[in-house]
Amino acid sequence: MIGESTGHLGEIVRLFADGGPVMVMLALIAVILYSTATAALFFVSKGNLTSKREDQWPDWIEHPDHGEGRAGEVIRYAVHGPRLSIKTVQRRFDEIREILIDSIDRRLIIIGTLVAAAPMTGLLGTVGGMLDMFDGLASGGGKQSMDKIAGGMKEALFTTLTGLVIALPGMFMALHIRQKRNWIAAALSRIESAIVAKRFKTL
Repeated sequence: MIGESTGHLGEIVRLFADGGPVMVMLALIAVILYSTATAALFFVSKGNLTSKREDQWPDWIEHPDHGEGRAGEVIRYAVHGPRLSIKTVQRRFDEIREILIDSIDRRLIIIGTLVAAAPMTGLLGTVGGMLDMFDGLASGGGKQSMDKIAGGMKEALFTTLTGLVIALPGMFMALHIRQKRNWIAAALSRIESAIVAKRFKTL
């Protein structure tokens, strides 16, 4: 078992070396991309800020202490205080959106940038590998020349593949995060409307 693990690790190290120096950049992109995407997924999945428990919102608005999860926190913050007005509720929801939605949007910008950067960095490795191939072709025949051509081909293909492998899962994670972000934004708007309708229905 230990021997197999060591063999797999050696294979990974060998493939990493075949990709050339661009692999260091791709590894850094992958670490930042997936750490940011994982944190964003955890952030948007935390709590119950969706429309699934909308039927309980009127009770939570009437009795804020009954509120549960992130939706309950939002309602308690929005309706606290003795002198509540529509403008106060709207201002508080603007603050909540700035904290929640803008935070998600900033992470999505980082994720989108890194998703685009991964295949472009892989393309940079492809160009470097092709230059090595041409250098090997220009140096004439022989084993050294063929080794250089083979090494350049490996670098050209492997870096492109690695860039795509990094980018594609990141793209799907970004789509899922954006969908959750839209659900949160919609839930905030519906909670705000419910508070205005419930607390200021006589106006």
